Amino acid sequence: MNKRRPSKGIGRISVIVGCLTLIIAVATAQTALAQQAAPKAETITLNWASFLPGSHPEMIAFNKGFVAKAVELSKGRLAFKFRGGPETIALMDLPKATQSGGIVDFSIILAGVVESVAPGVGATILSRISVDDERKNGAYAYLDQLCNKGSLHYMGRHSSAGDLQFFNLFLNKKVEKPEDFKKLRIGTATAARALTEGWGAAPVNLQLTDYYTAMERNTVDGVSSSTLSNWVSSGCQAVTKFMVLPGYLQSSVFVAMNLNVWNKLPKDMQQVITNAMIYSEKYSGDMWTEDKVKAVQKVKDAKVEIYNLPPDTGKWLVDTAYESTWAFQTKRFPDVTPRLKALLSGGK
Repeated sequence: MNKRRPSKGIGRISVIVGCLTLIIAVATAQTALAQQAAPKAETITLNWASFLPGSHPEMIAFNKGFVAKAVELSKGRLAFKFRGGPETIALMDLPKATQSGGIVDFSIILAGVVESVAPGVGATILSRISVDDERKNGAYAYLDQLCNKGSLHYMGRHSSAGDLQFFNLFLNKKVEKPEDFKKLRIGTATAARALTEGWGAAPVNLQLTDYYTAMERNTVDGVSSSTLSNWVSSGCQAVTKFMVLPGYLQSSVFVAMNLNVWNKLPKDMQQVITNAMIYSEKYSGDMWTEDKVKAVQKVKDAKVEIYNLPPDTGKWLVDTAYESTWAFQTKRFPDVTPRLKALLSGGK
C-alpha cells in the first residue's frame, strides 16, 4: 500500500508557522533584554522644613494635601523627607537655609521673613483675591519672579483664608469706635505692626510664644497678629475677654523651593509639584475653614465674648489694616509694591 505524501500547501503552512514562532520568540527575548537593560527612573527625594512644628494641624494638612498628592501623581518617583520644624532650623534662618540648598530643598515659611532674600513678597498678606485668581491674573508669576531674585521658586500659598479674615483681634478691653484704639497697647508680630499703628494703638513687639503670658500678665491689652486657630492651640482663650469681628488680611505663609533644585527637576516632575500645590492650596484652605469653626466653639466654651464692631468701625478697621500695611510696603520696597498692589487687588 502506497504512503500518502503530504500536500505542498500543508508544507508551506508548516514553514510559515515555524517562522512566525521564531520571530515571536526573538521579539519576546529582545523585549525582555531591553526591559532588563533600561534603567529604572530614580526616586527623587526632596527634603523640607517648616517654621511650624510637625505636630501642628497645618502641617498635618500639608502632608495629607501636597505631599500625598505629589507622591500619587508622580507614581512614586517623588519622595519627601521632613527635616524638622523650628526646633531644627530657626524661623529667621529658614530663608537662607532654603536659598543655599543642601539640607533643605523647600520650606513652609512666613512671607515677611522671606523678604530678607526676596524683597517685597511680604505683600502676599494683602491679597484681596482668591488663590485661583492669583494664578490667573499674573500675581503668582510675579511673586515667583521676585522669589527667583533670591534663588527661590515660589510654589504657592499655604493655609489661605477664603474669607480674607486670617487675623483676628483679641482683647481684654472692649472697643467700639476708632478713638478707643488710642488707649490700647496691642501686642504684635512684624506682620501686623503697621496696621496696629494705623489704628492708633501702641504696638508691643511679641513672638508667637509670648502671647499667653503677655495677656495673662496684662502687659498688653490685646494681640493683633494671631489667627484664631493659633490662639486656641496655645490656650490663649483662657486669658482673653473679647474677640473682635471682622477679621482682616490674608495668610502670609507660603511654600518656597531652592531655585537650582527646581530647575534640575524633570519637566514632568515640575508639573507634578505644581499640580500637587494647586490641590494643596484648596485642601489646606478647606481645612482652614473647618478648623476655624472648631476654634470659634472653643473660644465660646471659654466664655470669651465674640462681637461685631459697628459697621462703620468695622469698615475702618479693615480698610486701615490694608492702607497702613500697603504704605509700609511701599516705603520699604517702592520698586515692586505698586505692581504687587495692582495684581493682589485684582488687576493685571
